[in-house]
Amino acid sequence: MNFSKLGKYTVILSTIPALYVSIYPGKIVLITMLCSYILLIGMLIIVAKLQVINEKININFDSVLYVKFFLFYNLLVLMRGIYDAKSDQDWIVMFSATIPLFLVIHFSIYLAAYNTSINSLIKSFMTYGVVLSIFIFFFEPPLSIDFTKSISPIYLMIFLIPFVNKMNRIFIIFLTLISFFSDFSNRSNLINICIASVITLSFFWKKRMWVLSLIKGARIFLLSSPIVFLILGLSGVFNVFLIGDMMQTYSIETSNGNKQDLLIDSRTSIYSDVFSELKKQEAFVFGLGASGKTKTSLTEVSYADFDKIYKEGRRRTESGMLNYIQWGGMIGGLVYFLLFVKASFLGIYRSRNWFCVMLGIWVAFKGLFSFIEDATYFSVSSIFIFFAIGICMSKKIRQLDDLEIKVFFKKTLKFN
Repeated sequence: MNFSKLGKYTVILSTIPALYVSIYPGKIVLITMLCSYILLIGMLIIVAKLQVINEKININFDSVLYVKFFLFYNLLVLMRGIYDAKSDQDWIVMFSATIPLFLVIHFSIYLAAYNTSINSLIKSFMTYGVVLSIFIFFFEPPLSIDFTKSISPIYLMIFLIPFVNKMNRIFIIFLTLISFFSDFSNRSNLINICIASVITLSFFWKKRMWVLSLIKGARIFLLSSPIVFLILGLSGVFNVFLIGDMMQTYSIETSNGNKQDLLIDSRTSIYSDVFSELKKQEAFVFGLGASGKTKTSLTEVSYADFDKIYKEGRRRTESGMLNYIQWGGMIGGLVYFLLFVKASFLGIYRSRNWFCVMLGIWVAFKGLFSFIEDATYFSVSSIFIFFAIGICMSKKIRQLDDLEIKVFFKKTLKFN
């Protein structure tokens, strides 16, 4: 196995669990373990074969020491979680979700260290990933978000529109429209597509100096605002999640006939649960470990899956950043957030092409969005978050100019 094949198998194996659970709802544990551990074995084989892999990554990658610190700190969080695991459910979650996240998804950032793996990952999504997502679209049960999650790498593909040929451009737009109109109740998907589309429009005004200045200013706003809002929220001064309560209710009808308020606050309670538990256990700095749990209102619900999943406490939330704070404390949240800070800086300030500039502001947006959504787990959607960060850190990609980027992606998406 080489990096090119690893890219292909990464897309396939990380999408299969979503397809399987669409056909067999709730049966996620074994299929995730099977796919993630096969991928882990493949990664270990590559590491064993490439004696100089560390040296090559150092040459191809910026911020290698910081990435290694992120990986090392989270490995410590994982080992602490293994040590603290006690119940059967602790071990089930550890082997089916936590280990695949910490040992596979985190290391997928290195898929951007080689142009061959960047080529393979993008091409594999546009072929195998799209085909698997289509099957998910037809098989997924009502209210499922498996399709929008499995097709979510399309967010990154939107940035390729100015650089690929007409046929691929039409195909990307077509997939984007399918994703957008597939579920209006999925606020996250709608926001991601709109933001990615607006960022891509900047390409057509890239020669105007104010556009780059605007992007640089937007990066500062995107990365500073969650910190400000977090401090204001914890101090009780202002809760940004309650803005919807100040506005007129906007509801839509879901596929099962129920109405959903798109502005409803669904995050205050989970932030309250996590920080209350951190305070109770005096774990603000280093967190609760990878098997740490927080008490929630659902803990007391004795009904079906709630009893099984939440009886011992909640192990993760819908917010990616909040999960890292829960597991690794404020240090865990900081080292994760700084990935977005550093990668967005390199993409915007240290690149010769507009693709990396667009990707840089996108990464900054994902840093902000991680405080609300983007929970990381073994999935193609999580892999592409770290993949985008990795591309911004790739010296080889950032050194290309716009013409060279266009040639690179035309070759990437050449299927004959």
